[in-house]
Amino acid sequence: MGLPKDLNERHDLFVALWKAAKEPLRLLVLSILPILITRLSQLDYQWAVVGTLLLRLADSILHEVGKATDNEVLTKGLTRF
Repeated sequence: MGLPKDLNERHDLFVALWKAAKEPLRLLVLSILPILITRLSQLDYQWAVVGTLLLRLADSILHEVGKATDNEVLTKGLTRF
């Protein structure tokens, strides 16, 4: 195993890394808003977890509806990636 030798191998490596990173990045993006809300309003952090789960559920539902209706915009969910 070594560094990719040509552009196709580099592109394939980049695509694989991007696909692997999408889900953690999606969760990070969806968790920022509930954490800010709980911090600013002095709520317990358990509400940030609940908010993140609800946003993740909405993201997943939009993605599935987009796949079912062949809607490219909805397929990307709330985070758009």
